[in-house]
Amino acid sequence: MKEVYHCYGGAHASPTAAAIHLGILPVNRRPTFAELLQVPRFDSIRGWEHGKLFLAGVDNDGNEVYTMGRRNSTKLVTKLIRDFTRLCGGNPEDYYFVNCVQLFNPFMVTGGYSSRALGWVRLGRPIVTFGTMLSFPILVQIVQRTVKEVQTINTVNTANKE
Repeated sequence: MKEVYHCYGGAHASPTAAAIHLGILPVNRRPTFAELLQVPRFDSIRGWEHGKLFLAGVDNDGNEVYTMGRRNSTKLVTKLIRDFTRLCGGNPEDYYFVNCVQLFNPFMVTGGYSSRALGWVRLGRPIVTFGTMLSFPILVQIVQRTVKEVQTINTVNTANKE
């Protein structure tokens, strides 16, 4: 299974979710500012990279974990990936998309826009990092739910193949 955490810009919520999923960040406490800044691709995606899948790693169950920024085109991008996979002979059901946008707060929006869109990294990065820290418990819940759902899907798929 390919699990794709996606959000508007792909620079904050989705890399943080992938880091939680892969055990890079703790689930029992909020990460520190420094820990968040160590997350691969955190606050570093540029606009021209939106729509691109970035492999974050492989989880303990052998699932590939990706991040993606897709702006306001959630349905368009996920449908395109599934349809293109089908056209190339793959199984579109091998993708599990996880929308991380529902947890945005004003700090994430303002800081992310300042850092990524305006290039005011020194101003925006501390603000978006603080916002990510605030939303962290919600991200942990999203990731934990995702892991359980994908394990269930994989179990059903394995049983159907036997």
